[in-house]
Amino acid sequence: MRPLITTSRLDLRPFRSGDADELHEVFADPLTHLIGDGPFTSIDQTRSWIQRRVELERNTGLLWYAVRELSASRLLGNCGLFAGRTGITEPENGYEIRHAFQGHGYATEAAHLVLREGFAAGLPRIWATIRPHNTTSLRIATKIGMSEQYTTVDQKGSLTFLASTPPLTHHRCNDAPTAG
Repeated sequence: MRPLITTSRLDLRPFRSGDADELHEVFADPLTHLIGDGPFTSIDQTRSWIQRRVELERNTGLLWYAVRELSASRLLGNCGLFAGRTGITEPENGYEIRHAFQGHGYATEAAHLVLREGFAAGLPRIWATIRPHNTTSLRIATKIGMSEQYTTVDQKGSLTFLASTPPLTHHRCNDAPTAG
């Protein structure tokens, strides 16, 4: 996966230790950080999270990006691939945008970029696992081409598994039969 992805609106790059304070604002916000065990309560949790992402990249090649607004150079959120419930060979795509910046297509744009990066790196399938009540994330996953595969139940309730595979490449066939 490329370490830097830039569009007309966004700059995606791997997290660095210097991002901890700004990222902690995202993770400590109860309106934004709805996953896992909920909002982080200490900056040390955020620092540890960044360190785990650095190790993930080193050990697997999977990247988790800081999603920054290009025009203002501010952190909007995060997005990337991780070896979640579906494992390293078919990782999960996760995304999170600050509540104040939701509704502008940033999560959709970032998640789609990460999906394309994963397929360009040769991944055969990329997953998303989303709680059914998180309708915004379900909508984003569908917009970027993921489709529901199944729903299961764990200790926190229902969990929907969505997946996407690389788009087929169409080749012109030179061996087509000729009329005769």
